[in-house]
Amino acid sequence: MSICMAGIDWKSANMDKREAFSFTGSQVARLCRVIRQMNGVDGCVLLATCNRTELYLSGADLLAPARVLCRAAGAQGEESLFTVRYGDDAARHLMRVACGLCSQILGEDQIVSQVKRAYQIAHEADCSDAELSQLFRLAATAGKRSRTQVRLSAAPLSVAGQAVALMEQAAGDLHGRRALVIGNGEMGRLASSLLVARGCDVTVTLRSYHHGQTIVPAGCQTIAYGDRMQRAADCDILLSATTSPHYTVALDDMKQLAQVPSIVCDLSMPRDIEPAVRELDDVAVFLDMDSMGGRDVHVDADDRRQVERIIDEEMAEFARWRSYREALPLIDELCGLAAERVATGYDFAVLSDGEDGKTTEKMENAARLAAQKTARLLLSGLQGELGDGALETCREAILRKAPQLRDGRTG
Repeated sequence: MSICMAGIDWKSANMDKREAFSFTGSQVARLCRVIRQMNGVDGCVLLATCNRTELYLSGADLLAPARVLCRAAGAQGEESLFTVRYGDDAARHLMRVACGLCSQILGEDQIVSQVKRAYQIAHEADCSDAELSQLFRLAATAGKRSRTQVRLSAAPLSVAGQAVALMEQAAGDLHGRRALVIGNGEMGRLASSLLVARGCDVTVTLRSYHHGQTIVPAGCQTIAYGDRMQRAADCDILLSATTSPHYTVALDDMKQLAQVPSIVCDLSMPRDIEPAVRELDDVAVFLDMDSMGGRDVHVDADDRRQVERIIDEEMAEFARWRSYREALPLIDELCGLAAERVATGYDFAVLSDGEDGKTTEKMENAARLAAQKTARLLLSGLQGELGDGALETCREAILRKAPQLRDGRTG
């Protein structure tokens, strides 16, 4: 069994190239099902965020993850855009991603939940396997530990936080500015809360067809999504953060406004706002995901080393798990040999003290079962200490004591 991955992110490609590999949750589930049916694929998880798309595969053969993803996404010929990793390199990369070391906003808060969500989608689609499940579980653990034990950056720890900071750098104090936020998902709510904290008058759009509980950030007004452009004409700031496959703000929409917002920000992938909007004369500041930078000047070297140590520890745990899993066939054999050693080492007819044959058989079966359970309990408890060599030595010791078991009879 081997793990591999192929990824494209903010470092390796701009938005124009990444956009073709930006997927919604439902698209991720569909692609996982398609990929899982391909030859040689035992499991797959697809991580798709605003700034990265990464496919993780497990299989018995050496797979080509970039070709697999491009084929499933209908983007043949784009394999060169992807970075491909195999084995421990792929596993360690996922843990570094979960810890925020590979994020555009170093140490960002959202990536752990995005990693967990990617695995959840694959699991619910019946596309993950034991090895990827364990890897993603440990990666999430590494990410949570790095958040609670290390403070990587004094800078904003989210894309939304960076966007608001860049607005302030470009336009000065935001207090009293009127802002429209299109989208009330996690990113939209965070951006709205940050703008309210800066003293902005914030309005958030809501989709009328969404049912159930709607969470509106404190201090925000709401309007229907269909009324967004009417409200935009009265705003200084226009920010969009949805998962829509279509533009929420088109160039023609903006041209029809009596007054165009001077600050326009698109925090979506695929893009919400038509890129040509940036060319409008009245748009003084235009921000998108490529504007968020990738600066880590605030990172202390000791903090980074501490995160790497956390990753080392979770990688060691993954290695122990894999070693134990690979040893399971030998452990099963040892448990069987232990049971037969007990069954052949005692005269249960004598031990049953003259009881009938059924009693003797029950005693023998009970002894065999007890030996199996005891051996498994001991070997499982030592899973992190015993390698294949130690298990093989144990097997040979049993066979030396009971050479009659070499015929393969393990009951």
